[in-house]
Amino acid sequence: MKTSPHLILALSTAGMLSGSIGLSGCKTESVNRTGTEEQTDEQLAEQVKIAFESSPSFKFPDVQVASFKGRIQLSGFVRSDDQKQAAETIANGISGVTKVENRISLK
Repeated sequence: MKTSPHLILALSTAGMLSGSIGLSGCKTESVNRTGTEEQTDEQLAEQVKIAFESSPSFKFPDVQVASFKGRIQLSGFVRSDDQKQAAETIANGISGVTKVENRISLK
């Protein structure tokens, strides 16, 4: 039985690709959420927004809040570094928040 050089090349390439994918070490997390996870994320984001609105010393009208699997992402604008840090501190203080990614910019 004669093996085609093209077949050998194709099998070798497939083997290398599958090996490199398997050895890459990258852990990927599913971007899918269950209905319960979506609801929990919505509630967390809402709790952070309410905490911002009720903050006695800082108001954050230009800060957006997003949540994904317990992680909060802050974006938008504030007037000072103190306000940026305060927003992160407030978000971290909400029960159920596992991490805060602060992408707030200064005006």
